[in-house]
Amino acid sequence: MSDMKENVKQEISWYNNEIERFKSFLSNWLEELNYKVQIRSEQVTRNEEFSGQYETKEYQFIIGDNLKITVKPFAIRIIGAKGRIDVDGPSGSEKFVYLTGDGPNVQTQIGDNTNSKRFFSNANEAGWYWYDDSSYRKVSKFSKEILEPLLERLQ
Repeated sequence: MSDMKENVKQEISWYNNEIERFKSFLSNWLEELNYKVQIRSEQVTRNEEFSGQYETKEYQFIIGDNLKITVKPFAIRIIGAKGRIDVDGPSGSEKFVYLTGDGPNVQTQIGDNTNSKRFFSNANEAGWYWYDDSSYRKVSKFSKEILEPLLERLQ
């Protein structure tokens, strides 16, 4: 198998593992916050330009008696991040991006001087971040503390 095919296979495996971790964190934190949670999974096929066609899972969460949200894989490769997951609810969709601890960066060069500035100053460690596109250049680390505001926006 060529190195490129092996790398793609590893990226798909990484992404599927991260989707599982995301689902597990979400489920555990909701239960810690005393929500009744039911989860259903569905096998889906994604097709991306670089990765080609691959199998992954979507998860539908039923929270309490009536709130339904869906954790949907969006893409392995996106500009500025290593992966993206969307969480869809009745009122819209929220974006989560996987950021490495050192990026994304914006780099400028004038003559011999090169300047680099981190795009999200609060993304200090690798992991999933809630990208709130209503606020410019702000992300919040995926954590139990952001679930209440997230659920309010999705209802």
